[in-house]
Amino acid sequence: MPLSLRAVSRFAFVLILALGASSTAQAQTAPPASADASDWSIAIGPAVYVSPKYPGAKSSFVFPWIDQEIEYKHRFFSKGMDFAGIYLANDDTWQVGGNFQFDPTWRHAHDDARLNGLGIVNATVRAKAFAQYTVSFLTLSTDAEQDILGNRQGLIANADVYASAPVGRWLFSLGTGVSWTNGQYMRTFFGVDDGQSARSGLPVFSTHAGLRDVHLNAIVTCKLDDRWTANGSVTVARLRGDAADSPITQRRQQTTAMASLTYRFR
Repeated sequence: MPLSLRAVSRFAFVLILALGASSTAQAQTAPPASADASDWSIAIGPAVYVSPKYPGAKSSFVFPWIDQEIEYKHRFFSKGMDFAGIYLANDDTWQVGGNFQFDPTWRHAHDDARLNGLGIVNATVRAKAFAQYTVSFLTLSTDAEQDILGNRQGLIANADVYASAPVGRWLFSLGTGVSWTNGQYMRTFFGVDDGQSARSGLPVFSTHAGLRDVHLNAIVTCKLDDRWTANGSVTVARLRGDAADSPITQRRQQTTAMASLTYRFR
């Protein structure tokens, strides 16, 4: 039986509470210890993101960001768009946990004249559950991300596999994956109902939950010295199914990129 949006939202909320409760219980049973500088890992620096103006757009926009990689006792973290999270497991093999994630995806009429009459979609925050398994040079990962602000952005689930290879100060990773979205996400970004059709002139288009895209990921990291690290990533996605066939979609190939330079304080 497919999960309703309310059920998924409750699941995401309960998951985050459970992760927090687990951490609290561990803290209560562990002997008291004062915070030490060695408990922290902090790297921060400027970043630039390039993303399609909206899902299916042919043009992109660039926006500045602050890239951060912060961990406390290998349990609590804030990394990039994942601004507050907690690990249930965090070692060389497994990373499992949950976090809150800022999702800068939106759509406004001023992005393209064709969008007039479709309505505004605002950026949102998602509750995310994730699991990642690494063996040798291969990493398998999956996650589910639910809109928790009621901005009609629904649920996104991702599954990826990638290989990594260190070369001196460089680390290269290359992989592939798929993204699935629920009915609400598809209706919001790729559907056209009767009212929207009348206002915009686009034909009515019904959508359903399903595969949104197949994508390729490339990530490169260069450790410039003991403090400075340069990071870059590119994701090239190919829209599939209703996302590809929607009259809103102008380009099936969607490219997202990021570049940052971080300074490690601890």
